[in-house]
Amino acid sequence: MQSPNKSALSHRDQADDVRPLAVQEQLDLGPFKITPQQLQQIFHLNTRRSTCEELDYLVQQGGIDWLIDGLHTSIKDGINDDQDQRIQVYGHNKRIVRPPQTYCELLWNALEDFTMRVLLIASIASIVIEVATADNEHRHLAWIEGFAIFVAVLVCTNVAAMNDYSKEKQFRKLNAASEKSKIVAVIRNKQLIQIHEEQVLVGDICKLIEGMEIPADGVLLDASDVKVDESSMTGETHSITKGTINQCLKQKQELQDEGVQFGEQDRFKIPSPALLSGTRVLEGEGLFLICVVGDLSCLGRRRYNNNLINLLETPLQVKLTMIAEDIGKFGLISAVLIFFVLMIRFAIERGIANEWDHSKHWMEILNFIILSIVVLTVAIPEGLPLSVTISLAYSVQKMMDDKNLVRKMYACETMGGADSICSDKTGTLTMNKMVLTKIWNKQFYEIDYLAKEQNLSQLVSKSMENLFLEALCCNSSAELTPESGSKTEIAILEYLQKARIDYRRMREQVNFIKKNPFSSARKRMSVIVDTKHNGLPVKRLYIKGASEIIVQSLTHMHTYDDQKLKLGVKDIQEIERIISQMAKQSLRIICVAYLDLRGDEDLQKMNGKVYDIETQDLTFLGLFGIMDNLREGVKDAVTKCKQAGIKVRMVTGDNSETARAIAMNCGIIEQGDGQAIVIEGAEFMKEVGGVVCKNCTTELCKCAKSSNEAEKNGTSLRVDTLGNMSRFRQIYPQIAVMARSRPTDKYAMIIGLKECEHIVAVTGDGTNDAPALKKADVGFAMGKAGTQVAKDASAIILMEDNFSDIVKAVMWGRNIFQSIRKFLQFQLTVNVVAVGFTLISSALLKQDVLKPIQMLWVNLIMDSFASLALATEPPSEILLKDRPYSRSESIVTNKMIKHIIGQAIYQLAVILVLVFLAQEFIPEYADDYDDVIRDRIQEKIEEDSDFVFEQSSLYHPKYNTDYYPESLKIRSGRFLTVTSENDFEDIFNEFRVPSRHYTFIFNAFVFMQVFNFINSRKLNDEINVFANMCNNLMFVLIVFFIIILQIILVTFGSLAFSCYSYYGLTIQQWVISLIIGLVGLVVSFILKLIPEQHICPKTQNAESKTLDKKPSGILELRRGSSLRKKQSMHVDQPPIQDNHIQLIEK
Repeated sequence: MQSPNKSALSHRDQADDVRPLAVQEQLDLGPFKITPQQLQQIFHLNTRRSTCEELDYLVQQGGIDWLIDGLHTSIKDGINDDQDQRIQVYGHNKRIVRPPQTYCELLWNALEDFTMRVLLIASIASIVIEVATADNEHRHLAWIEGFAIFVAVLVCTNVAAMNDYSKEKQFRKLNAASEKSKIVAVIRNKQLIQIHEEQVLVGDICKLIEGMEIPADGVLLDASDVKVDESSMTGETHSITKGTINQCLKQKQELQDEGVQFGEQDRFKIPSPALLSGTRVLEGEGLFLICVVGDLSCLGRRRYNNNLINLLETPLQVKLTMIAEDIGKFGLISAVLIFFVLMIRFAIERGIANEWDHSKHWMEILNFIILSIVVLTVAIPEGLPLSVTISLAYSVQKMMDDKNLVRKMYACETMGGADSICSDKTGTLTMNKMVLTKIWNKQFYEIDYLAKEQNLSQLVSKSMENLFLEALCCNSSAELTPESGSKTEIAILEYLQKARIDYRRMREQVNFIKKNPFSSARKRMSVIVDTKHNGLPVKRLYIKGASEIIVQSLTHMHTYDDQKLKLGVKDIQEIERIISQMAKQSLRIICVAYLDLRGDEDLQKMNGKVYDIETQDLTFLGLFGIMDNLREGVKDAVTKCKQAGIKVRMVTGDNSETARAIAMNCGIIEQGDGQAIVIEGAEFMKEVGGVVCKNCTTELCKCAKSSNEAEKNGTSLRVDTLGNMSRFRQIYPQIAVMARSRPTDKYAMIIGLKECEHIVAVTGDGTNDAPALKKADVGFAMGKAGTQVAKDASAIILMEDNFSDIVKAVMWGRNIFQSIRKFLQFQLTVNVVAVGFTLISSALLKQDVLKPIQMLWVNLIMDSFASLALATEPPSEILLKDRPYSRSESIVTNKMIKHIIGQAIYQLAVILVLVFLAQEFIPEYADDYDDVIRDRIQEKIEEDSDFVFEQSSLYHPKYNTDYYPESLKIRSGRFLTVTSENDFEDIFNEFRVPSRHYTFIFNAFVFMQVFNFINSRKLNDEINVFANMCNNLMFVLIVFFIIILQIILVTFGSLAFSCYSYYGLTIQQWVISLIIGLVGLVVSFILKLIPEQHICPKTQNAESKTLDKKPSGILELRRGSSLRKKQSMHVDQPPIQDNHIQLIEK
């Protein structure tokens, strides 16, 4: 027997097969009558349609009856318990997830680093040459230095692999959290149930709702104004109208009767009943039949053919990469310069001496190469992108704890600069738990929403009850179990449920003729049903919507004691007064009405998006006041935003009175603030001239909506702007609330704010909010109330739909920027000192004072440990007291430059003094090495009677003068003097013991970095650098870990780490090293007292063009690039184009 998916997968190659079905491979269909190839043919024709080929094919086969019968399903009951058979024949809808890379694969990726490979080869060459050229006495030690570099390379690559492994694990966890939200409603065994989209099967009857992603290829069974975005599958940038087979045939016939000639540009004039998996429902609702699932569906084939990872870098990463490139170029030039200086000096010396020793001089040249590579390794700050990666990954994980699901990494850092937030009201500022509290019909009816039961007889008379209930139950798409749909409708249905009304039974009693769903553009929803009035059949329109809009079409009122009254001008004014009164109480007001139809009305005639039938002779049934309380903590969050320099604007669909009342309750508008403006969306668009193309200055134009389209057609790319930007600049500072707004109004606001150089965050929950969410610098979608389209367009999902969580995102964003600056200050100081000192010492001494293995250890401290410690500093609310950073603000501030220069001067001065003068003041002490020297000298004398110790190059092997116990000083570790005379080289070759002098310098250098590491915690000249250090346990542990490891390396590293072989340094020398490091804190304190203007004169910042610049590739030599390879979230989610704004307006 074939495996469940093999029978379906075996036909993958036939997915695009258009041969006659009779010649295709036969399959045991069991109880089913339709082959997978026949089903695939529907959608194959749809993706390549020129007119309506898939519609003709369906009609030819037998239409819906053919599908229902052939797939053994039922529109009313769904599929039964034959799921295993369906999987056997048609496959399943589960995605084949790419397995995560193993640790070994990640380690190999890190070893692909060019510099690491060069160092690896150089270490092997060093071992071979050293062992081959060493004398017999020292050969057993000759391999140690080369092997130490080999081990250091393995350590660095393993650290890189561990970072990669941790990061990939975190993002897989985030992906899993996002996948959990993909739930669909299907009918199975006569019940409506909710399942994950991966569980749908061929034959399932699936509910279609606005905003959903189509989980599998399907055919519409029932449709009300369905429009779909197919750009992800077909590349079509306009919305596509969909309908049932009968609706499509009717439209086709009408177009043929009109004599319409179809061309390539008209291929979507006839609607299609086919829904493609992976596309988005922009408008409408209905039911559809699942026909093709899994790898055989359109989305499945696309995933199979395009199994790619989306490589994205955040703006801050790109900006830092550019800085790293510039520093890297400096390091590359320095490395080349050091090599040539050493080679020139080497050539001159060899020419003067006129000698060549293979065993010595080839090794010397190899050491020059290794030294240059190590200088390049240290100079290139690949830790910058690594620091961003760690900081973002850490922040993303912590933001999950704060109920912020980050979909796009750049959002974390961008929120740090946000200075303007455009927030929805419902569910974000308010709880989105709506309750019906008041009804008005001739008088107010107060509803006790806390009561467990409601008495409907106290509200409406018995003769009026059926009309009242039908108006509320039938003109609603919400469900209570499982809860779905508009929160406003749910509030009304919950009231009816408490009155023991079965809303589903009420819906079953009527025959639905037409449904006109709610949209932000229409501000209303309606249904036309066949029902009964006084026992006689009647066709009736039920409508509800925004109160001030519906009230304009009222002509009669039906009171709850069953009287029908004609409304005059004063009656309408009274209703408008009641609306205003209720709005001032922060209530959302819904107006409900109806119209009995004669039967000869034109149900299709429209004015824009509103049907004429919805605006004529309506009979008023009541105003329903729905309350949505403010979320706890919203007022405090708004106050914190104001303190942080962030302007909060509320964008809502409520009327002006309600919007103002709520804005005052949550602190967006303060009591007595006469400057704050509440403007309605339509008025705002009129003031600013609407959204136009920057190239054409018109609303509609022929410019391409996407870069691909522009390249294909050779046209300009559309760039949206406002028609009257000068007017926008005048009014926007005072706008606090936009009422009665549509998504297009919100989109226009964002365009204007961004053109005024603001960094804008925006919240949205609807499908039509997608363009605004994409256009904003950071888009926040609602995790509970948001549609899937909104979530996919967003950068961050608010899991609890809470405004207070946005404030936390701001805090994390600022913390990331601060963490990167801290790391940058530390890194640049080390780079300047390391490169500068190596260049000086190489030129003067022809020797690497800090050995390659030691430099690699310093590099490990700088890159991995510093990145981890500084990037994981937790945020504090102090960050909210700072102003947002602007787009043009430099990452490196004048304060940072002051400390970089000051610390670099101090460290360079200390190291140079130690190199050339340490023998004058650093104490030395007797140990076992003295005995080794004494025994060796004695052997020399016994072997050669002419050997005179005082006249040999071995004189003073450990101390700088003759042996005076009361004043011992350290012996110079310089191989040659500045004039190239022999100094310590012969002593090292004889005893193979690294000098304590250079061991001390290495230790002092590391301690200066450790304390500068602590200095870098504070960027704003705060005096106490230890403040709140215990809040970051990671930092404390890493500092202690570095110190402990340094003690181990110096004490026991011996020849492997070029450290003094007899237990490193003495207690006194350790204390001196510690004091040298501590003086760095004093230097930092002094620098804080010096105004940065005295060191770095203030210059006006030009707008940064960093993001337009491409890396030259130097960093690709380092592991920083490999760590950036896997920053991917949803690889299958295509970007939503800004041109959707036009789709919504049409």
